[in-house]
Amino acid sequence: MALKEIHGGHDISYSFLPAYYEAIDKACSELWPGMGRRYCTKHLSVNFKKMFPGPKMWQLFWLAAGAYSDFTFEKAIKQINKHKPGARLWLANLGEQERWSKHKFNPNLKSDVNKTNFVESFNSTLKIGRTRPVLTLLEDIT
Repeated sequence: MALKEIHGGHDISYSFLPAYYEAIDKACSELWPGMGRRYCTKHLSVNFKKMFPGPKMWQLFWLAAGAYSDFTFEKAIKQINKHKPGARLWLANLGEQERWSKHKFNPNLKSDVNKTNFVESFNSTLKIGRTRPVLTLLEDIT
């Protein structure tokens, strides 16, 4: 997720990547309706692989998710569609490409991470704080 604040006349953007935390996603959407969100491609890839097994599909998924240009992304999507047309539809049903493919990420966030490795590390440092309501958790962090 992305949150933009203004401090001393400077825009500051934050990025959050909730993996399985639908409640956090919903709460943040209510608190900050304009906040952008990203999906964890690590978790998406596991679901994709279950639906569309095989090393070629796995490789094409990561090519599309990691693409830094429209050209590379479109090339990967065409290959996905050629091998398994249902896979292209599955990816389209994820919603906005800016949620999972780097070529559409908001450049103001200054982060091109689409996996939750750093979030999982951060969560492990929170320990008990993870069980608290979102606002209390945010107060603990700041």
